[in-house]
Amino acid sequence: MSIELVKDEQSALSSAWHLQRTGNFVAALDLAQDSLRRWPASQPLEYLWILALASCGSTQMALEALRASSLSSSIEEDCLALEARLLKDLAFSGPPDTGTRLTEAAAAYERVAQRTGGTYSRQNAALLWMLAGDHERALMLAAAVAQRLTASHVPEDEDGAYFYWATLAEAALVLGDRASLGHALAGANPLCRRNAWARSRTLLQMRRLAGVRPDCAALIEQWYRPPVGLVLNAEWMPPRLGDAVGIEARDMPALAYCSGRAPGKDWHQLAALGVQLHAIYPDTPFDEPKPLAANLRPERDASGQVDTHTWSSIFLDQTDDQQRLCAQTALGLSLGQADQLQAPWVVLACSEGRWRMYQDADRAALRSAFDAVETPPEARQKYAFLFADAVRYSSLNADETRRYWTSLLPQTAAAVLKRHAGDIVVRKTWGDSVHAVFRSASAAATAALEIQAATARLTEEFGRGRRLIFRMALHYGPADQGMDPVEETLSVFGPQLSFAARIEPVAPPGGIFVTEPFAARLSLEGAENVHCSYVGTTSLAKSYGRVRLLRLA
Repeated sequence: MSIELVKDEQSALSSAWHLQRTGNFVAALDLAQDSLRRWPASQPLEYLWILALASCGSTQMALEALRASSLSSSIEEDCLALEARLLKDLAFSGPPDTGTRLTEAAAAYERVAQRTGGTYSRQNAALLWMLAGDHERALMLAAAVAQRLTASHVPEDEDGAYFYWATLAEAALVLGDRASLGHALAGANPLCRRNAWARSRTLLQMRRLAGVRPDCAALIEQWYRPPVGLVLNAEWMPPRLGDAVGIEARDMPALAYCSGRAPGKDWHQLAALGVQLHAIYPDTPFDEPKPLAANLRPERDASGQVDTHTWSSIFLDQTDDQQRLCAQTALGLSLGQADQLQAPWVVLACSEGRWRMYQDADRAALRSAFDAVETPPEARQKYAFLFADAVRYSSLNADETRRYWTSLLPQTAAAVLKRHAGDIVVRKTWGDSVHAVFRSASAAATAALEIQAATARLTEEFGRGRRLIFRMALHYGPADQGMDPVEETLSVFGPQLSFAARIEPVAPPGGIFVTEPFAARLSLEGAENVHCSYVGTTSLAKSYGRVRLLRLA
C-alpha cells in the first residue's frame, strides 16, 4: 500500500502490522517509516518501526533508535519491554558465550514485570534466567506465570488467545512440565496460523531451551510454522518435484515470492486467496514508460506496495535473460526467508486452472531446472561486484595518504583480494576506492567480511583515534567482459556495475550493504556462515532510485 493512499494513522498502523505479522519485515519497516513522516508524534508507529528494524536484523541500530525515542515515557508493557526484547535478540545473535548479555536482558525483563505486573515480561525473564544458568530464579518466575495463566480465562480474540497459549507453553517448558506443554501446544496451533513472525519467534525461543529440557524437544518441533512459498510457472518445473496437494486443502504460505512478469501472471489468483505475495520485476513495473529528459537520469522506483502485493525491481536490461533472473531471484529470496524464519519451504504451481502445493520440494532439482533451460545466445555472464571506499580519505594529509597506500591498504583489502585471486576476474583500486569482480557471490561475501575483519584488527592509525574504515557494497548481475582501452587490461563493464557503485556511498562506515539479487544468489549457492538482514528501502546516490538493501554479516 502506498503511503499516499493511507487515509489516517490507524490505517497505516494496521497495514504495517499486517506486513510485520506475515514476515514481510522490510515492507513493514518502509511503511512505518513513511507513516512517521506524516504522523511524527505517533508512539505506536514509532514502536512498530523500531520492532520492524530489529526484525530485519539491524538489532543494534534498533536499540540505538529506541534509546533516542520518546517511547521511554510510555506506560504500556510492550513499549517498556522493548529494550529488554532487543537486548535478548542481541544475546541470541551473539557467540555461544553470551552469559553477560543474557543476564542483562533477563534483569531488564524482570524490572518491567515488577513495574507492570505483566505476565509476558515475567515469562521472558524466566526463560532468559534459565538460559543464563540461574535455574532457581527461572523456576520461581515460571511457576508464578503458569499459576496466573491457569487461573485466568483464555482471551476471546485470536491474537490474545495465541499469546496466552504461547506464554503458557514457554512457562511449561522452563518448568519441564510435558503435560502442560502439550496442552498449550494444542491450544496454540489452531491460532494465528498466518502470523509467521510471532510463530517463528516463539519456536526459536523454545528451541533454545531444548538443550536444558531435552525430553521436551520432540514436543517443541510440533509447534506450527506457516510455510514460505515460491510461485513457479511451468517453464521452470523440473521433471519431478515431489508430491503435491491442492492448495485449498492445506494451509497456505504466509508469504510467497514470484516473478512479476511470469507468463499469464497467474500469481494474482493467489492474492485473491489471501496469500501475501512479493513480486520480482526486471524493471519498474509501470504500464506506460516515462519520457527521459535529455542528459538526466530520472529517479527510478525499485520497490513498492499495492493492495494485492509488494514488489521490487532488479533493474535488468532488455537483452538480459529477464524471466530466468527474476525467477532465480524469487527462488533465492524465498529460500533465505524460510531459513531465517526456520519455516517450511513450499512451491506453488498452477496446473489446469488449479493451484497445487509441493512440500519438501528438492531444492537441488529446482536449481538444476533453471540451468537446464537453454540460455539465450545474447545473455551475458553473471558476476558478483564488490565496491569499497575508505571513509574520510579526502581529509588525509600527504603523510597519511602515503601510509594508506604503503601499509594500511596492503594489510587489509590488498592482502584479502590476493588470497582470493583464483575467484576474481578483475581487481583494481583508484584513490580511496577498491573494486573487484568475483565469479561467485559466496567468494565475494567471504572476501568482504575478511576485509572488514582485517581492518578491525589493525593496530596502526592515521592519527589519534583516526582509524581506517571501509564502507562496502555487493551486487550480483550480468555484465560484459572486454579489454580496457586505456589500461589495456581485462575489464568487466555494464549498467549493473554502475548500479552497484551507487550503493557503496549509502552504506554505513564499517558496514556491508548487499542487493536482493546478491542475497538470493548466496542462498542458491548454499553459502554458509553468512547472514543477510534487511535494512529497508534506501535512496541511492546520483538519482539511482530507492532500492531494497540488506546488511551482510
